[in-house]
Amino acid sequence: MKVKSISLRILLLVFAVMSPVAAPGEVYEALNQVLVTGTIDWSEGIVRVIGVAAPVKKTPNGLSASPSEILDAAWRMAQSNLLDTTSAIQINADTRVGDRMAHSVAFREGMVSLAKNASITGQEYLSDGTLKITLVMSLTGGFAQFVLPKEIRQVEPVTTMMTKSPKGGISSRLKEKSRDVRYSGLVIDAAGIDVKPSLVPVVVDESGEVVYGPAFVSREFAVSRGMCSFATSLEKARNDKQAGENPLIVKALRTPSGRTTDLVVSNTDAAQLRSSVVHLNFLKACRVIIVMDQNPHP
Repeated sequence: MKVKSISLRILLLVFAVMSPVAAPGEVYEALNQVLVTGTIDWSEGIVRVIGVAAPVKKTPNGLSASPSEILDAAWRMAQSNLLDTTSAIQINADTRVGDRMAHSVAFREGMVSLAKNASITGQEYLSDGTLKITLVMSLTGGFAQFVLPKEIRQVEPVTTMMTKSPKGGISSRLKEKSRDVRYSGLVIDAAGIDVKPSLVPVVVDESGEVVYGPAFVSREFAVSRGMCSFATSLEKARNDKQAGENPLIVKALRTPSGRTTDLVVSNTDAAQLRSSVVHLNFLKACRVIIVMDQNPHP
């Protein structure tokens, strides 16, 4: 018994040494918007739903339901849940996907088509024969191309950029600093602020002038990677490849009145963003990450 005990301790020690241990601050949680019908995972940029079908012993014609019929029933339920879940996605501060579905038959038909093309990423049979499938749809690619507003257009390469700040200009010191530092992306720390994730967030300065929004991005990048990424940790955002190796990190002050998906940054931070062609280029490429608290409200 003593030998077995020592051997077990050795095995546990080896396992502990070989297993990766996260340092403090390295355990990251996804930014999940959990609904009754499914989950919008804003960190991964996907919608995940489940469809369930119980085994049917006898059909109306007296025959047992085939596995394909059970799969079809679970698939139909998952598609319905997918449409209901995507309906809750906030496009911008004013509109949800469900709003557009309610007002446009063509848009709803397009969403139904997208749901039919969603991928099955999991399939499990329970002990009683019930089938559970997991369906996932990306918020980029075809979905983004279809849903993103037409105002997000293709943007040509930027050659010049100089905008005065609301207080009458950019100081020479700020200009000098922007020339010395080449930022690779933008991280906006909105932790502690009651802000909701959206497909098309808008960032303004304290005077309400837009710092980042649809007019700043090129559609190719908005479609392929989203207008921004979301994280629940500043450390995670810093290490995200979308922000690059040297992101500019700014602190959001609040949300504008009545616009819970948008953010306000200081005039100083806004001026720094406006002071460089390089900055405008990474905004065009959607190299923006917003840090939010976990579990946003629907």
